[in-house]
Amino acid sequence: MAYVLPSPSFVPQERDGYVLVAGPRATWVVRVRRVDIDAVRAEAIGRTEWWLGPSSPPDAEATLVAAGFVRDEVPTLTGMTCVREPPATRGVEVRAATAAEVFATEREVWGSEPSPPPAANDVEHHFAALVEGELAGTARAVDMQNGVALMGGVVRPVFRRRGVYRALVRARWEHAVARKTPLLVVQAGDMSAPVLDGLGFERHCELRLFVDVRGQART
Repeated sequence: MAYVLPSPSFVPQERDGYVLVAGPRATWVVRVRRVDIDAVRAEAIGRTEWWLGPSSPPDAEATLVAAGFVRDEVPTLTGMTCVREPPATRGVEVRAATAAEVFATEREVWGSEPSPPPAANDVEHHFAALVEGELAGTARAVDMQNGVALMGGVVRPVFRRRGVYRALVRARWEHAVARKTPLLVVQAGDMSAPVLDGLGFERHCELRLFVDVRGQART
């Protein structure tokens, strides 16, 4: 998140001891080296998440909890990278996704009204996977200077265990290669991390996610 190129969804901004990533309806605080809750609350918009990694201050978690923060519904993510070609998947076609396809897939899988995808831009790229011509899943790639970040991989329940997620990873690898930055970076949840292990990704660290409930109430 700290290293994605600026886009309509993510604008990383260097601060004293952390990076504040501003979005249209949410804020992320990442690469935390110093905890400054008041400073973040003064400029954060919408839901605010703090991502604590191995280089965060030892007392960062206790400081956030004392200030009223709670663990996110997804409390931990695994930082992973891939520098070699993931295997191909048969029977799944991947192409560019429309905004309507992304919106419909995320709403079906996540069970709530997702944010509309951003307008087309040169940094964020959406992919659709099709099985026998039917939409099976969608995923996003966000460009970095030296790689590509994987975000928002979603597979419709009826198409799970058919290689859809793997095909979406492979398509984003091909995108990274095409822009001459053959590196994939992801903060993976519990469901996707084991799949990515099998695709050649390497685990590096765990990130602990906290949500600023009090700050949210003020927005």
